[in-house]
Amino acid sequence: MDSVDIGSFIAKYYIDPIIYNEGYNVVNTLTYAIILAISLFAILKLMALLRLKIDERLIMAVAPFIILGASLRNLEDVHLLSPPLSYMFITPLVYVLAFLITLAVLLICVYLERAGRVGDYSKPLFWTGVAGVIVVWGTLLLTQPIRVWWAPIVVFALAFTFTGVVYLIARYLKLGFLTMPLNVAILGAHMFDASSTFTAIDIVTGFAEKHVVPVFFIDIFGSAFVMYALKLAVFIPVIYLIEKYFIEDKDLYYVLKFVLLVLGFGPGIRNTLELVFIHG
Repeated sequence: MDSVDIGSFIAKYYIDPIIYNEGYNVVNTLTYAIILAISLFAILKLMALLRLKIDERLIMAVAPFIILGASLRNLEDVHLLSPPLSYMFITPLVYVLAFLITLAVLLICVYLERAGRVGDYSKPLFWTGVAGVIVVWGTLLLTQPIRVWWAPIVVFALAFTFTGVVYLIARYLKLGFLTMPLNVAILGAHMFDASSTFTAIDIVTGFAEKHVVPVFFIDIFGSAFVMYALKLAVFIPVIYLIEKYFIEDKDLYYVLKFVLLVLGFGPGIRNTLELVFIHG
């Protein structure tokens, strides 16, 4: 393959999907999965270097940045930004941007704690994330008309219902790993994502899925309702495997769970905000 072919390949599978907002293909999906795996171990090394314990407290402190990262994507969706700056707000680059913002705030908060300026780095970290979300959402509310105002109500109601049903079944069957709070949150995140996709495609209509695997199954079944079954079929076994094989390595254990939360809430929040501010 000569340099021209390589350039065309990169443009077709990596650059054009970002510039033209074409979504995902098999090549870039696999590439991003590999990058994600490498990033996990980089995060573990970074946390070890910072001497930070990865636990539920840290996940709670960073949780608002999941919402912030997803919401930043909507700034590009509503065309508040122009190229080339807007490219940084398109998936997957927006995840890189969100990570860098989170890391910068984390480093500042850890420094403030170790310098004796604050007692617990997790508190200013959490509230900085909340402030960021307020700024982004406030910007959207002040600059954009509200289109489908009822969409978040439907999405939350569906997500709560499906999560609740799974939780009750798990309690009845004594599947303890599915009743642990953080695991319930993970399932809730993915029911939220499934609900946002179902609401956008089947209820509101006019939207289309962009990820490779969901597109395949939605095309087969003719409805995005299949997302619920797909999510449960994938993430219940994943949660089980994490509980069974990664419980001894607490840092990796919690990093994997945090990634699952991001993979659920990130797209779900972006989709829901898109329904509110873009459809019409």
